[in-house]
Amino acid sequence: MKIRLLVSDEHYDSIAAELVKKGIEIDDSAELILSESNVTVSHLIARCGDEIYRLETADISHIESFAHDIVAYCGNDEYRLSETLKRLEEILDPKEFIRVSNSVIVSMHHIKSIRPALSQKFTLTMKNGAKVDVTRTYYYIFKEFMGI
Repeated sequence: MKIRLLVSDEHYDSIAAELVKKGIEIDDSAELILSESNVTVSHLIARCGDEIYRLETADISHIESFAHDIVAYCGNDEYRLSETLKRLEEILDPKEFIRVSNSVIVSMHHIKSIRPALSQKFTLTMKNGAKVDVTRTYYYIFKEFMGI
């Protein structure tokens, strides 16, 4: 059996050692995930083509959902993630990442500019040139998060 661990760095080694003793293999590409509650991660496992990558969360500008496909953007590169947007919202650092619509999470450190739009919306320009909309549902949450 293979398991992917989504636990804090301080607990990772001890949990991994116990699982390995019990004959369970730790594999970042496994579909079965063991996680702690209230843990934030510093990297995500992603796919691009046939290759698997370890993405540092600091490099991710935004994450977007297209039906069942979740795509993380790092610069001009796109990587497929296996976690749901809801799960990503839970495990990404809440001081760094914020959900701005039903289908997008952004990194506040990758926002280049914020432009007010009609009907309580914002248009964000990310440092990589991507445009992202903050929808009405998330307007006040975003304003408070950014302190504007």
